[in-house]
Amino acid sequence: MKPILLLTCALMLGAALQAQEAQPKPAKKVAVLEPTATNSNVTTMQKEIIRGALEEAITNMPGYEAFTRTNIDAIVNEINFQQSGMVDDDQRKRIGMMSGAEYLCLSKLTVENNEFYISCSLVEVESGRISHTANELMPTTPRTAVLEGCKRLTEKLIGSNVPARVVRDNLPEMVQITGGVFTMGCQKVECESDEKPAHRVSLDGFRLSKTEVTNGHYVTFLNDRKIRANGQYSGNKLLEWTLPESQVEYVDGIWRVKSGLEHYPMVHVTWYGAYEYCSWAGGRLPTEAEWEYAARGGSKGGSSRYAGSNAGDEVMWFAENSNMRSHAVGVKQPNELGLHDMSGNVREWCADWWSPAYPDGEQANPTGAKTGAFRVLRGGAWSYEEPACRVTFRDYYSPSGSGNNFGFRLWLPGE
Repeated sequence: MKPILLLTCALMLGAALQAQEAQPKPAKKVAVLEPTATNSNVTTMQKEIIRGALEEAITNMPGYEAFTRTNIDAIVNEINFQQSGMVDDDQRKRIGMMSGAEYLCLSKLTVENNEFYISCSLVEVESGRISHTANELMPTTPRTAVLEGCKRLTEKLIGSNVPARVVRDNLPEMVQITGGVFTMGCQKVECESDEKPAHRVSLDGFRLSKTEVTNGHYVTFLNDRKIRANGQYSGNKLLEWTLPESQVEYVDGIWRVKSGLEHYPMVHVTWYGAYEYCSWAGGRLPTEAEWEYAARGGSKGGSSRYAGSNAGDEVMWFAENSNMRSHAVGVKQPNELGLHDMSGNVREWCADWWSPAYPDGEQANPTGAKTGAFRVLRGGAWSYEEPACRVTFRDYYSPSGSGNNFGFRLWLPGE
């Protein structure tokens, strides 16, 4: 073959390969199913609003495409599929085969106090494995707030493309906690009724912040989110800072920590304030079960009354030794997992709604009551008598409330 012809063929082959490489990869297809209502407050219209907002958010994610509800509903009806939040492998594969979807988006919807709470799972059709889970809280109106909330949820759900999973600056040090089985609740006579019945719980692994989130950690979030002096975000109050004892302040449009208090736990924070920080950090609040498992020392723990010891003074700040104020985190001895201040110092918000008693029977990764008026607080505080700082003691408060002994810690997925 002549050299000129060889050169021409090589150029043509190179151009063809370049054109092939330039072709965009096909979008990953997601079938968004109608949300399951977890309480009677959810209307059909609200389920459709959330489903539509999720479809829009997924389609706007680079590399993803959501099927239209008409296509999916026809398939669901054809195979008489009843969504319950858990789908067996055969059903997943049948939906995938008939729709061509690579993923299913399964969600549970709660409506309470003019707010949507959505828990969502992204399921791989071929393997039946749950790829990611995420949750989000947002107001029911206006539509722009719902769209923004579903966008945040989708960003957390889809994983590697998401700003929510970018490592933030100035996060607390995290401790890896191996999953396991433990007895949750109190088995003693002197316990409160809401600490019973004691029951077996199995948990997957996760990470939990070594200490409570500090003032220094929290102002990074406030400034990054550009929270204004009213302390509000998405219509909810995050913190109360105008009281004389507040440890943070807002000066010339910037949040800062009062001198010497950078390593003290963030207090005067509402449940919404704790929730939004954890969301911003790419995680969430721990469930009540996860919190108690970690406080007990996880798979390394024993049966100590407080987090790491039966001698309260060794591991916690409480009414008898605190001088009736909070203290810098990490001063007292840690528990078996290396976690500090799980008992005492400040009460810690959990993800769950409070209920007056536990359900009986074994549970796997429980998330607590579906609805309620109060959110759970755990661990006792500097202002509490020693017995109320035990690892099983449960407390609760309105999610919009706060105080000088309200704090929290960060949960992240296990590595």
